[in-house]
Amino acid sequence: MQIWQQRDERCIADDYDSELILALERQEFLLHYQPVIDLRTGKIVGAEAFLRWNHPRRGLLVAREFLSGVQQASTLFSIQEWVIQRVCMQNKKWQESGFSPFPVSVNLSLLSLVHDDLVTVVERVLEASGLEPRWLELELTEDMAFDAEQALEILLQLKRIGVTISIDDFGRGYSSLSQLKRFPVDKLKIDQSFVQDQAEEMVVTAIIGMAKSLRLQVVAEGVESKEQLHFLQKHMCDAAQGFFIARPVAAQELLMNMALAQEIVDKHGNGLRSNEAAHEPWRAIHTRCELGNLLKNQQGMIFTFRKIGDKFIHTLCEGELMHRAGLMSEQVVGKELKEFLTALEAERKTRYYERAWSGEENINYEGLTNGVYYLAALRPTFQNGAVKEVIASCVDITNLKRAEAKMRESEAKYRVIAENVSDIIVVLDQRGMVTYTSPSVSSILGISPEEVHDKHMLTFILPDEKERVLKHVEEMIKWKLPQQLVFSGKHRNGSKLILEAKGSPVFDCQGEVQQMIFLIRNITAQVHAEEFLRKIDKLAAVGQLAAGVAHEIWNPVTSIKGFVQLLKQDRGKKEYFDIILAEFQQLENTLREFVFLSGQRCLLEEQVELSTILVSVVGQLQEATVLYDLKLDLDGESSKIRCNPGQIRQLFLNLLTNAMDAMPGGGTIQVGMFNEGSDKVKIRIVDEGCGMSQDRLNRLGEPFYSTKEKGIGLGLMVSYKIIEYHQGYVHFSSDPQKGTTVEVVFPIEKVRSVT
Repeated sequence: MQIWQQRDERCIADDYDSELILALERQEFLLHYQPVIDLRTGKIVGAEAFLRWNHPRRGLLVAREFLSGVQQASTLFSIQEWVIQRVCMQNKKWQESGFSPFPVSVNLSLLSLVHDDLVTVVERVLEASGLEPRWLELELTEDMAFDAEQALEILLQLKRIGVTISIDDFGRGYSSLSQLKRFPVDKLKIDQSFVQDQAEEMVVTAIIGMAKSLRLQVVAEGVESKEQLHFLQKHMCDAAQGFFIARPVAAQELLMNMALAQEIVDKHGNGLRSNEAAHEPWRAIHTRCELGNLLKNQQGMIFTFRKIGDKFIHTLCEGELMHRAGLMSEQVVGKELKEFLTALEAERKTRYYERAWSGEENINYEGLTNGVYYLAALRPTFQNGAVKEVIASCVDITNLKRAEAKMRESEAKYRVIAENVSDIIVVLDQRGMVTYTSPSVSSILGISPEEVHDKHMLTFILPDEKERVLKHVEEMIKWKLPQQLVFSGKHRNGSKLILEAKGSPVFDCQGEVQQMIFLIRNITAQVHAEEFLRKIDKLAAVGQLAAGVAHEIWNPVTSIKGFVQLLKQDRGKKEYFDIILAEFQQLENTLREFVFLSGQRCLLEEQVELSTILVSVVGQLQEATVLYDLKLDLDGESSKIRCNPGQIRQLFLNLLTNAMDAMPGGGTIQVGMFNEGSDKVKIRIVDEGCGMSQDRLNRLGEPFYSTKEKGIGLGLMVSYKIIEYHQGYVHFSSDPQKGTTVEVVFPIEKVRSVT
């Protein structure tokens, strides 16, 4: 029977918790607020939130009528979280409506106080509501505060956030003065049973005196008569709440009743101001207490120290920052630095203390204690020309330090990106001066970032391009829009480049262009490849035509050639026949090139050393003539490509022969091979011939256009075809009467099958 009874009790308890959760979901809970008034000025200095349940059957219930039956901690904490959230949102709403800010207190249960998520919930709710932490007051009973094993650490964490902590129903427990000094408490709220019982006036007086000595604010609860109000005023209680002042009401009614509550002191007070002489001692005490409270509740930290013998002893330490740093006044006052800081940190700060004690003013330093950063300003005070004491004022710079750390981290990430991207990143100011250049400028232009820094952008632009580039930059500043342009550039080694720049403006807080960021990309290879592809398309059509012509005349030419050889054996002058055969040989070579252009045969591929082919071709041509000086420069690592060696050899023979034909009077031809990155190799041929106009240069690779003055361009067309087969590309640059440069680029060990 006992087992079944326990099971039934558990079921009833679970049902009750479920009912409370459903009430929370159905929004049946609401809050009433009771104002707290200053007993000297009569102004509202706070409010306490009381939970109510608008029960569908039992009507409006106060918290003690329904929370006492809660069995599960999760249920109670869910309700607690809802209360904290609503209080913060309501308080923020009052402030936004124009009311002077004041703290609103929330009663914490023991289960909520020791809940693992309490601190996290408070932080999240404050951030979501936008309420400053000091305007949230958390109340806990005396027994909860001093008996719970985890209470001290949790309260310290809450103080680090910045919320106000008060002890509710004070006097009913058995706390000692030493316990009060250890805990980060801001207010004591005298239990209403003492306030309402005349026999307990001595207890009330003692609590007020103890609170004043500890620089704590003291609030009397349950004030229900004018006589109680007079007694509390007489004994310098700071504030009070109770039915005589105002009953707990809904949020909208509280605003309507504020004026009435604030008239209580003037209407029913004991006229403290009219009896100045009698209460002068209390006024001095009250003034000192107010100063103590001011120091205690200020957001920063104030501390003082004196030099006693050879030691610096702290004489005061107060402020919210002290709690956020995990310290208490008792840990600092009467102590040296080394007693609560590490030896290294104590030694560092002692040097600042020495400077301030020697009379130096405006001493500043940064400190770090328990993860909280602060900036301290030391200022000595003098008496009869000697330093009497040093006052330090500290402000919390933790958020600033975190923001700086995030900024440095973000800057480091962006710098890693900027310094490893292959494109050039350039930052210009409004004058066009370069303030930053990424390291990739070295690989693209052959200059270091230091050479560019603090120079005008036009310094590195070719003369013909300066006006156009400057126009784009001016338009970006004028219209505040991104710009894109393609312009010519020059590598330090003299090679010409085609660059693409994309610029974006960066604005200041006034919306004006403060900086410009350009992303500059080397598109030389891309442009050359596109030009090459366009010519390849034309070659395809020519190749089809060439195949037809070649097959039509190949057989007749072969027959004529045979008959001429027979005639040569019988009669006639041998020289005539040699001339005819030479012409036929030329015609046969031309036809063979036509057949190659048709692309109707397979290439036998093999891996060969490109430098070996170059050495062979240059050596062969050099032996055949003395008019030309062929200089070969093989730079970089060995470059092997998969190719048809015969076709590659034919390609270089064609290009070098054209270079020689362009210099009928002889001259020097430079032949170089360079590695282009890790996957390409470049061959450059530079002659000193007649050069070409831009129009002729643009049409190279088409029929009847060649690098030499006279020629049908067929050999060059064949060269284009060979390069296409081997997945490379070619670029020509030329200056009339100065010469022509040919650059051929092949992929290393990457070529498609050719059929």
